[in-house]
Amino acid sequence: MEDLFDLRGPWSPIRRAPMLRFGMAFIVGVSIGLVWPLPTPWGTWTLGVASALVLLVLLIERPAWRLFHAAAVYGWAFLFGLCWTGMRVHTMPPGHVSQVQPSGPWVVRIQVVNGSSPRSMRAEGELLRQWDGTRMGPRSGAVMLTLLLDSGRALPQLGDVLLLDAEVEPIDRVPDPGGFDRRAWAASRGIAHELLVPADRWRKVGQLGHWTDAFTHAREAVSHWLNGSGLARPERAMVKALVLGQRDELDGDQKEAFMRSGTIHVLAVSGMHVGLIYAVLTFVIGGLGAHPRWKYVRGALVLLALWGYAGLTGAAPSVMRATVMFTLFTVSNMAMQRTDHLNSLFAAAVALLTWDPRMLFSIGFQLSFLAVLGIILFYKPIERLWSPGSWLLRQVWSLAIVSISAQLLTTPLSLYLFQAFPIWFLPANIVVVVASSFAVYGGVALVVLYKMPILGWVITKVMEVLLLVVGHSTAWFAALPAAYPPVRVDGLQMVLLYVLVLTVGAWWWWRWKPMRTVSILLALVLAWTWSARLQQRMGQESFVVYGTSRSLEASMLVGRTLVALSSEDPFHLERVERHARHAGPHTVVVQERNGLSEDRSVQAGPTVLGGDRWLSPALKVAFLRTPTDELTLPDGERFDAVVVSGVHRLEQDALDRLVTRADHVVLGVDLRWRLRARIMEHCQASGVRCHDVREQGAFILQR
Repeated sequence: MEDLFDLRGPWSPIRRAPMLRFGMAFIVGVSIGLVWPLPTPWGTWTLGVASALVLLVLLIERPAWRLFHAAAVYGWAFLFGLCWTGMRVHTMPPGHVSQVQPSGPWVVRIQVVNGSSPRSMRAEGELLRQWDGTRMGPRSGAVMLTLLLDSGRALPQLGDVLLLDAEVEPIDRVPDPGGFDRRAWAASRGIAHELLVPADRWRKVGQLGHWTDAFTHAREAVSHWLNGSGLARPERAMVKALVLGQRDELDGDQKEAFMRSGTIHVLAVSGMHVGLIYAVLTFVIGGLGAHPRWKYVRGALVLLALWGYAGLTGAAPSVMRATVMFTLFTVSNMAMQRTDHLNSLFAAAVALLTWDPRMLFSIGFQLSFLAVLGIILFYKPIERLWSPGSWLLRQVWSLAIVSISAQLLTTPLSLYLFQAFPIWFLPANIVVVVASSFAVYGGVALVVLYKMPILGWVITKVMEVLLLVVGHSTAWFAALPAAYPPVRVDGLQMVLLYVLVLTVGAWWWWRWKPMRTVSILLALVLAWTWSARLQQRMGQESFVVYGTSRSLEASMLVGRTLVALSSEDPFHLERVERHARHAGPHTVVVQERNGLSEDRSVQAGPTVLGGDRWLSPALKVAFLRTPTDELTLPDGERFDAVVVSGVHRLEQDALDRLVTRADHVVLGVDLRWRLRARIMEHCQASGVRCHDVREQGAFILQR
């Protein structure tokens, strides 16, 4: 294993890994094909003609033609990715969810179970059929499912086929600033639609077989045993998340602590967990048998364990990506004396994207691929920087290297997606990953030994201690100063960061001297773009009406100052804190909401409020809270937004005056549905933009 990460120069990996060259050309073709897919007939003919031409070129065996051979192969890889993507996209089952009527009934197969509570179940489903008025026509596409439950029915399982009657809706709810973005999370899994199904509108009609069905009994048995094991709820929730991939018992505080400490990847059964299984197995059985043929026995045992673990966790996409990659590693070890990790990584990427080209735009695929690539590229160069004397320090240093090298290639994308960075990720990962690694091993041991009374009890107690360490460590790191500061990165800056990482690596570790100048220039360009964006943000203002509030709650962000209108509701204060962390303001001013009713003007930070108005240097907002408020506003005064809340009825003349005073009408969560519908219809007829906070989520207006 010592020489697997030793790349020896910037061009060495490109020379030594033919699948890297082939895979890069293929991935470029797939990415273009996803944006501009070729129609199937064109793609078929193009790929057929190109294949014949490449075959003719390869048949010419002359030394002078070696360059043409390489160009032909990699050109064909590009065309294969481009044409194959078009063929796969256009030959997907007909009637995609985005192109059909939203009404049901629907036939849906459960693909992933995300969690459940006594009142509902959350899952991901694959559409199979839809009633079109005369028959059940074929349909395709993935949807998020929320199934409401009653007391007398069993929960659907993976592979169950359901008949349900509900309307498909796009996932377009606007998240509160700094809050959980369900739309982005679903998009990262390739899903843009959802179904909310009442308890009396769905029933099970069948079950489609899946290879993971063989592990259903084991999953249910372990889950049931854990429920009665005596583990406290937080520790039991982490065991289920780490071992079984079931995150339904994790609460918001646990997820928040893992996210802010930079260890959220521990909770998702993914490549790290599969890698741990692979590493411990290769270590344990590495000395099994001296004869060369024993490598086939060792490889077979590793493959059984890898695919058994994938089946136990329900074959989630993140697990399958890692399982395919480590399967290729294992098969390569069985077939030859030396394995090149870059070859195996890009071979796994080609195999997965051939199966489903759309996986390339999956955030999970991108992050897991980049993490492994970072470890392969940077592990050995970083390791050479320091050689600790003691065994314990060497192990800690090794864990730190893995975390640093993975972060080097995942950080730019993470910053672009999540707009924040966990400052304490390195020490947090050293503590949490070590403890959770042993917890994964203990959890796998529970799968095998949970029926043995004494041994199962001992493992449970050890797991409890390990998971207490994990829980307290993440909470402690998450609470440290500046644990998760906002870092704004746009698409251009993300690309510049990646180029900077690669050029610094080529200069520092591979001694490629021209990259020193390039790195310095890139750093200066990045500093200039960040400075320009900071100056731009300092001049921006925004008005927010929160979408998850139980009553009217709003805030204004002026430069770096956040002013929030609220009662002392702890739920709203938590939202304000998340908004503050997201926006990174210097100060947060919380003003009692009744300050709006003051006849005199009240200064709140850089804003002024009173008389049901709220003004900032660039924004004018009014609050309509009784039917007479709109009528008392002076003629000719116009507002960027008028928030309607606490009103039970509005006469026609008040509605007419409302739409003539507002660029935006914002409907609060407490309006009755009939009044809500009247205002929305009147706004639509008048051409005024109307935002319903209850249905559409947060209202965000920026100037």
